[in-house]
Amino acid sequence: MQQMIFLLTSLNGMHKPNFSTQLLKALKNGSQVSVLVAMVDFESVWTVRQYLNQLARKDSQVNKIRLITLAEMFADEPGLALTTEERHAIGLEDYEQRLFADNQEQVKRYLSDGHMVAELRQIDDETPMVLRQYQADQLAQVDTYGLDGQVVGIEKIQGEVAQTSYLLNRHGEAVLRFVRHERPIEHIYNLSTTSAMLATEFEGAKQVATSETLSKRQRERAEANTVDQTQIITATEAYYGVLAYSNYRRFSDVFAFYQAVLSRLLTDDTRLYVDLAVNAHFSPQMPNQLIFNY
Repeated sequence: MQQMIFLLTSLNGMHKPNFSTQLLKALKNGSQVSVLVAMVDFESVWTVRQYLNQLARKDSQVNKIRLITLAEMFADEPGLALTTEERHAIGLEDYEQRLFADNQEQVKRYLSDGHMVAELRQIDDETPMVLRQYQADQLAQVDTYGLDGQVVGIEKIQGEVAQTSYLLNRHGEAVLRFVRHERPIEHIYNLSTTSAMLATEFEGAKQVATSETLSKRQRERAEANTVDQTQIITATEAYYGVLAYSNYRRFSDVFAFYQAVLSRLLTDDTRLYVDLAVNAHFSPQMPNQLIFNY
């Protein structure tokens, strides 16, 4: 039986129609299908579970899919004990508790003097999913639980963005650390001759045709010949460096890390599916691997 692995690196990729189409097609062909959830946003695993459950209500074959998480793959890896500050486990017993219902989930909010200090989302009293901690009404930490009720991921939030994230093993030790960085990148745009007026506006309305007697086609040709159509835009790109505490191996970005993770799963007969949006980043990491896109 052929094995097919769908690598999920974002929720946007999961919601692409072609993702579910390729998934269901693989199941109908009798393939062994696995979905590897490899997002740094650990709580997304619960969203993926809910999405697959929705698909399963329409097609029972979806229940055959094996869902693979990073927490599952690294549960038995040796790790590093976090400090009290890094772990920041919060006791909720002393806070005022209010219970709400939200999309078939239970939401418990914990208050202190009218300010929310924590929010626990759970399927029921026995199945916690995500605990959000707040400081001065600002999100400070997100703890994600596994199906066994243990915390498997911790995200440290600053400015509403996860800056440092830890994946935990079954002993509560950090096995992986993800650190968010930013770097400048340059986008080079080469506007075609049919976009001369767009280039003119971009350059601050350059003067490209001065004679009103020229025909429209002549003016367009003059514009195309005189406008510098190459533009360089500098932007900021976020990326994650990864450190594995089992051997202190460092990965320059998540795509190098994904390659190492997939090397544990791929065989000569495995067909790999990757989001088209990240294919350009991913392909150089696995030049000898045939990669399909969704």
